[in-house]
Amino acid sequence: MKLLRKIELLVAIVFFIAGFSCLLAPRFNANILFYVCAAITTISSLVLWYQVFVKKRGITLFEAILISLFSLFLWLHHSIGYELVILIFSIYMGINAIGFGVQAILDFNDRSNTLWYDLLWTLIYMGLAIASYLQRSQDLDLIQYFVGFYLAMQGCQMILELFFFSKPQTSRFYSFRFWSALPVAIVSILPSIVLEKMLSFKANKHPIDFNEIKNDQKVNLRVFIHTGLSGDHRFGHMTLAHNGTMYSYGNYDKAEEKLFRTLGPGIFFSVNADEYINNCCIYEESTLFEYGLHLSPEQEEKLSKILQHVFASSYPWDCPLEVDLKKDPSLKVEPYLEDYSNRLWYRTHCHYRKFYGGEWKTYWILGTNCSLFATRILHSIDPAIHKSHGIVTPGEFWEYFEEAFQDPASNVIHKTWHSANEPSTLYPLQGKNSIQTI
Repeated sequence: MKLLRKIELLVAIVFFIAGFSCLLAPRFNANILFYVCAAITTISSLVLWYQVFVKKRGITLFEAILISLFSLFLWLHHSIGYELVILIFSIYMGINAIGFGVQAILDFNDRSNTLWYDLLWTLIYMGLAIASYLQRSQDLDLIQYFVGFYLAMQGCQMILELFFFSKPQTSRFYSFRFWSALPVAIVSILPSIVLEKMLSFKANKHPIDFNEIKNDQKVNLRVFIHTGLSGDHRFGHMTLAHNGTMYSYGNYDKAEEKLFRTLGPGIFFSVNADEYINNCCIYEESTLFEYGLHLSPEQEEKLSKILQHVFASSYPWDCPLEVDLKKDPSLKVEPYLEDYSNRLWYRTHCHYRKFYGGEWKTYWILGTNCSLFATRILHSIDPAIHKSHGIVTPGEFWEYFEEAFQDPASNVIHKTWHSANEPSTLYPLQGKNSIQTI
């Protein structure tokens, strides 16, 4: 059994045992949970302070202060801590409600047909948030029963996925569509955690085995999960490549961004795949996990029609640097390169497009984001790839593709990675429009 599967099995067993212990002895386990949380936050704060002073990561100073204060509060305020745990759960439900609520407003403005779905989940999450907030001062037994049931179900689900994944329509496919998942905040950083372990192995002179081929079929669709070790990179990005062209969706119009860059015009771009991969790794300091799929001729034809529809539903958009260079070719480009859209266009000559209307007209980080865009396309051409709604992150699909690769019946037949830390994983671009440097 490979290391990843061993880790998953261990986590599943821990979830299963922890869940049943919460159900059988809620008060005892509430105290354990409380002290475990305090210990974890203490360790986390020490790691953050190490990054602040030793690795000179000043951006983590604010995080270190907050985590340290929270840890101190947990250790010193035992009786209030119970209330705090329930309050945090209430806030988490509230964040989900806000995510779906904003998406419902966008659906209404953009005349999207997912309005009623997002509105329903807004009401459900808001109800859970209000109910838990009103009960925050009550005994923790009730919340422990909920936690116990949730953890036990997670353990059962993970075990079923590990041992019965050879039939995706009755196990993994079903579980992804109808079962619960780990909180978004945990799943979203899974690729970053794996990357950190891989680089640690490399630093200790251990070989990194992340380039495998399942069979000799042709890869004609490539899926990329972007990740990194710090900042926004930890939460990642998701893109698709077909016939040498990379396709991406995101929030790239800086002048129109709102709510701390979480909301803005939805922008689609196409670019040479090899150039884009090298640019992401070398200049943007990202790492890309790649999964190769084999599509049937019918699926490829359907993909082509979907992409044609995307182009027909959108119009060209020029980034600020491109607009100003047309007016003044002698313009100094350096000041413009703080904006990602300018950097990407300057180095890769990508083609941006904005949408006339519909679901993708407005980007929302907790709704119509890069992951949702990519997976809607994937699900349309292959129903075995699950279709998600609501708050979706690239980490969820990294987990899916990792396990789909182990399934002999799935069409995920190849996996590899691309990183500036491993130059052999990048592409030689001689003879092409090589990435520009300044």
